[in-house]
Amino acid sequence: MMRSHSSERRSFLKKGILGAALLLVGGAVPLALRGGLDRARPRGALRLFTPHEYAIFAAIAARVAPGDGADASWPTAEALDCAGKADALMAQAHPAVGTELRRLLHLFESGLSGLFTNAQPTPFTRLAPAAMDARLEAWRHSRVALLRSGYQALKRLAQATYYSSPEVYARVGYPGPPVVPQGPA
Repeated sequence: MMRSHSSERRSFLKKGILGAALLLVGGAVPLALRGGLDRARPRGALRLFTPHEYAIFAAIAARVAPGDGADASWPTAEALDCAGKADALMAQAHPAVGTELRRLLHLFESGLSGLFTNAQPTPFTRLAPAAMDARLEAWRHSRVALLRSGYQALKRLAQATYYSSPEVYARVGYPGPPVVPQGPA
């Protein structure tokens, strides 16, 4: 029995669609699995983050803290160990919060998310500083609420750990935490 042109065309289209899907998945898997660079090393034992998650957060903190307008005399996020402080702080939070933060870090790091957010199919920690800033801005202004919220969470955590450092108090006009007198023992 002879096949009609339309059934051959449908068969070809099905194969074409399947082939395109396989190529897409085949191309996306290496992007999703490509590792980043662990440029920052933890100074002490980690409580929540893995060394790679520490490096991701350290790279983010380096781009957002101290923030725009600060001159080179301000201490760096690395010098203040913002990633170590974030690890210690978030280890005290509910375990589900820590799990969500760790997932967010991996999503932000992913070359696949970079491809979709700012056309950079490279893990965040492998990007040049300008490209890191572009990824942060893409998340900041994304149409996807999850990405905008994720950006805000990462930025706020980085800035909270930065500005809670005693080395920064005088620069922002904060005299430091109040001294609470101890009562008789």
